[in-house]
Amino acid sequence: MTTKFTEEYLKDYKEQIRKLPLDELYEVLDIISKDDSLERQDIVKARIAEIEDESDDESNVAPSATFSEQFQDETERSIEQTFEPYPSLNDDQISIPGSDQADTESDDSSNHKITQEEIDKYNNTQPVPDTNGLISFIFLMAIGFGIILFALIMGSMGANKSAGFHDFKITTVLPFLKYIPIATILFFYKQTHKDIVRDYWLNHLKLALSIASFLAVNAVITFITGTYSGIYRSCSGRPAYMIAAGVLFFSITFIVNAFLPISQRYRPKNGLTLAALALVLETALR
Repeated sequence: MTTKFTEEYLKDYKEQIRKLPLDELYEVLDIISKDDSLERQDIVKARIAEIEDESDDESNVAPSATFSEQFQDETERSIEQTFEPYPSLNDDQISIPGSDQADTESDDSSNHKITQEEIDKYNNTQPVPDTNGLISFIFLMAIGFGIILFALIMGSMGANKSAGFHDFKITTVLPFLKYIPIATILFFYKQTHKDIVRDYWLNHLKLALSIASFLAVNAVITFITGTYSGIYRSCSGRPAYMIAAGVLFFSITFIVNAFLPISQRYRPKNGLTLAALALVLETALR
């Protein structure tokens, strides 16, 4: 009865045969010479002929390793790769640090001096997303408005005794609130410009975020007072609300994009793009 091999078997058999050197191929051929089917014999003979042709063309080819030697080499390489992170220790390498050495190492780890290269790398490279930078920006804005709110409360408590305090209106203060973000950012930049480590945005995006914060607060004030006081135009009513809505949307998107990778192409640089958008809205909604 003639033995029939499946195509899948012959494909796998061919791949295994290609891994064997020439001397073992002759051994395999001798074993399968008794097969009543010639498929396996043809595969082995074709591989032998291929190797012999290559050996004729290349006279300086090193002799191939046997299948067992290849397996042993691969095993040794895998073992070396496995234990590579753990270098071997001999008697010369093993040493017990004394008390002085241990104290020195502990001092080095706790009193690490930051180099100028590390400072420059930190101050000129923004992590994306810059979550810490966004939190610090919001925190500074809260401090700025908190100081003004505290001053107003304390001023009202001290002015209760004066008759003129009853004539005081919150609308007289609102137009000046838009300058608080700019003043806060510049104040903290002046205070921290000599520090070793500070936020990337405070180093490079202070002007852009000052303009964005100015326009955003101005838009919020418009929704409170009903009057928009823009870069070159003031208006009230529906046009004021429409301009304020557009400016507020662009400003918030601009601020968020400074810290989160919404669009790398339109990352803020100096805030002039945002100011131009505000001018376009003011011109379009006359």
